[in-house]
Amino acid sequence: MDGDLLHGLNGAQCDAVTSQAAVLQVLAPPGSGKTKTLTARVAYLIAHQQLKPWNIIVCTFTVKAASEMKERITGFVGAEVAKQLKLGTFHSISLRYLKQYGQHIGLDKDFGIADSSDSKAIVKRIIKQHDLTIDAGQARNRISTQKAKGIDSEQFLSSAKKIEQQEFATVYREYEATLKASNLLDYDDLLLRCGFLLRKHPQCVSNVEALLIDEFQDTNNIQYDLMALFAQRQNVITIVGDPDQSIYGFRCAEIKNLSRMKQQWPDTFTINLEENYRSSGAILNAAQRIIEQDESRPPKSLQATHSPGMRPILRKLPSATGEARWLVSEVQRIQAMTGGLLQPGDFAVLLRSAALSRTIESALNKAEVPYRMIGGTRFYDRAEVKLIIDYLRVINNPANSEAVERIVNVPARRVGEGTVKSLHEEARSEGVSLWSLVLDTVQGRCKPKTKVTDATHKGLAVFVNVILTCQRKVLDSKTEPIALVDLMNTVLKKLCFEAYLKKKYAEEYEARWANIEELIAQATEASDPERLRAMLQEDALPAIDGLEQRTASSTEDMLSMFLASTALAASSEEKPEEEGRKVQQLTISTIHAAKGLEWPVVFIPACYDGSLPHSRADDNDEERRLLYVGMTRAQALLYLSCPIKNTQREETTLSTFLIQPGVTGFFEEHGPSITLHGVTGLATTLRRDCPQKATIDEAKRKIERDEDSYWPLNGEEPVEEVAKWDHGKGSGMLPAFGTTRPAAGFTSAAVTMQQGFSTASATIKPEFISANARFEELREQAQLKKVDHRVQQTNNKLDGKPKGGKRQIEGQGSIAGFFAKRSKPEQVLEAHERDAVAFSSVRPLQEVRNLPAESRPKMAEPRIMDFTKHKPRNAPLHGKPNTVTHHMHKADNRYVFLDSSPPQAETDENQTSDTVPTSDVVEVETSQTKVRPASTFHTTTVQTAAPQRKTYGVRRSMNGWSNRGGKTR
Repeated sequence: MDGDLLHGLNGAQCDAVTSQAAVLQVLAPPGSGKTKTLTARVAYLIAHQQLKPWNIIVCTFTVKAASEMKERITGFVGAEVAKQLKLGTFHSISLRYLKQYGQHIGLDKDFGIADSSDSKAIVKRIIKQHDLTIDAGQARNRISTQKAKGIDSEQFLSSAKKIEQQEFATVYREYEATLKASNLLDYDDLLLRCGFLLRKHPQCVSNVEALLIDEFQDTNNIQYDLMALFAQRQNVITIVGDPDQSIYGFRCAEIKNLSRMKQQWPDTFTINLEENYRSSGAILNAAQRIIEQDESRPPKSLQATHSPGMRPILRKLPSATGEARWLVSEVQRIQAMTGGLLQPGDFAVLLRSAALSRTIESALNKAEVPYRMIGGTRFYDRAEVKLIIDYLRVINNPANSEAVERIVNVPARRVGEGTVKSLHEEARSEGVSLWSLVLDTVQGRCKPKTKVTDATHKGLAVFVNVILTCQRKVLDSKTEPIALVDLMNTVLKKLCFEAYLKKKYAEEYEARWANIEELIAQATEASDPERLRAMLQEDALPAIDGLEQRTASSTEDMLSMFLASTALAASSEEKPEEEGRKVQQLTISTIHAAKGLEWPVVFIPACYDGSLPHSRADDNDEERRLLYVGMTRAQALLYLSCPIKNTQREETTLSTFLIQPGVTGFFEEHGPSITLHGVTGLATTLRRDCPQKATIDEAKRKIERDEDSYWPLNGEEPVEEVAKWDHGKGSGMLPAFGTTRPAAGFTSAAVTMQQGFSTASATIKPEFISANARFEELREQAQLKKVDHRVQQTNNKLDGKPKGGKRQIEGQGSIAGFFAKRSKPEQVLEAHERDAVAFSSVRPLQEVRNLPAESRPKMAEPRIMDFTKHKPRNAPLHGKPNTVTHHMHKADNRYVFLDSSPPQAETDENQTSDTVPTSDVVEVETSQTKVRPASTFHTTTVQTAAPQRKTYGVRRSMNGWSNRGGKTR
């Protein structure tokens, strides 16, 4: 047994499992195997310290975590032993004690649990009744916060001085009174009442030999008190947690509980788990650098068990929309470059706020990338499921007025909403439940003050008949047991529920009825005699001498147990089920909801101040921990990005966590270059088979770029975006630009035109800058070494190296090089290499003019090259601008490239107004028309000569002359 328990554990994990310390803290960073360690510790206590499993309490924070832990423990000690453990969430374990010992503190046997909709409805009604200004959602959250701090309504009322505090105190006091009248406890009450029970009757936990708690950093003050109360007899405690992952402060999680525990138990022994089995070394190094900015945290290291891998990426983008497009393009590129090693389900986008998902979802939809959202409508919150559950709750506890109000007219029974609310208010004022008033009204024992029409009376009678019929079945089951599924089928039959769904949700009927069938399946499982006995055994607490304990055995108790389990499941932050297989959809989630999960590739967008850290956050240290948690969800590739402008088009500042000294050295500025060696490394980290080279090559042929080179590294708009034509918004003759923000150093070849404006009739404004002057300005501003770098990139492309190399950040080099980048015939590239080298040595134009004539550099003659066989590239993936080519002579179909302005061409006397000198224009081919904007190589003077009215560089618009009115400057 000992060998099996310790098999596969590292040294620190073995120490934690076998420690003889009574109070033990195991600090477990992300991916360090904490669940494996904790479950092995439970098995060790049973096998080697001879503790009884029914005397061991194991607390988790989610139902799913409890199920996973139970499954692992079963593998160690067997199913029979494992099911005797008292294992579950804090709320479920507290519920067990209240169900079996609650009568000792005055709790009724049949108390129900108020779910979130009950609580919200109560608060809203109280606010409306008293005409208060407080927000209902905020008031409900404040009530939960006060309870988590152990402050009841009377304590708060005694200290309330401000009007706003007094309003809240009123809501809080009446909320508590309503719960009591309805025989309900909310989720916070389960913990509070259990704590009260264990203080008043500590013998309830006198049998507990050991307590183990998972995710201890997420405990609040009430849960900490419960820990001390559960373990008060033996004081044998093991907790597993990580202060660096304490991110639930908004739920009152208290990071100080770790130090508080050491103060309360000075002999606490601490073991650090340092080896990480999830992420690559480069990701861990970057995450460690971020979290170490918090100097108050306990120092601890994190060691990678994987190779360093690829460095994380910190990318700048021009806007939130651009960020979303880049993100999608990287998903597609990485998938292709790894030859199918990574599928859509391997990617996750983690957000600080769910509101940031809009632009990302839009980009994913446009690119047809499948995705899912974590945090959608949970099963027990779906309307049809909740409705049937509410009927069962009223059958079990008619005093639940909130549930009665929700179902009394569903399906429709001609009982108006106003009538129901009026009856509810009348019942409350008379100190009775809504059900009691409705029942007495239908059976003629009273006449309500609220006006009830004959039609309404009949509707109420139908409702009462459904509830009484089902209650009679439950009461009869004490002599003849009725299965829970039979009770549910009775409800469905009485309501004609399938027909109701077909009528109300015609298009969604099948999906909604499938949810009901799933609920029936759960009831069938709960009705199984063997399953029922197992549930009773698991929930039973050991008998304590001299302490009365309730027992459960009837269908009535089975219904109560079923409803309690659904209420707890609905409250738990569950992860989506994947039906036993990997869901091949990209995941979008908040970082909070992603805690405990992992993906091969993780994107964290919007890393700017105001988003991460959030503008409304009170604790920047917790925001830093949130970023750390998000980063450590990644196994192999991690992307962080920051748009220069957010979704409101406001300027942003890179997150304060990412601008600290030394941080940028852990990140790349662009997406990784994926080589065959890199794919092999990714496969090793992910423990997957590496695809064959042929498979990778085939996948690469399907993408337009194999490098993250489309978006400039400095966050400016790509040249292609600035030069993109908007075909639908121009005058019909000359389209308008589709973007308004040019890249640094780039000047368009044409002046931006508004609708209805024609350059055929335009005169050049005084502020117009000639192409020659602009060219001189660009040449003076550009860093010449960047031009040489672009030439080197061009050579690399011709040598067969990866396409789409890293983008030049500053300057644009020669305009000839700009155009050549799009057509890429070999002859043009060779010519442009010579151009770029020549430009790199050219002096400013003014200096050249000041030189003696014999010292001035000679201008090269125009070069004419044959491109008859040239074919333009296919359309790009990300909306790359239309193919741009230089004008071709009609006679010989050849391109002309200019080193300088040639002598003025001879003008044919028979030239039409649409004929343009070859040396003056470039031709921009679009899907709608051919547009000839003026060249930027030299100044073009537009003249208007009557009567021929020639146009140079553009076509004449239909209304340009009329708009101008024939006036000239």
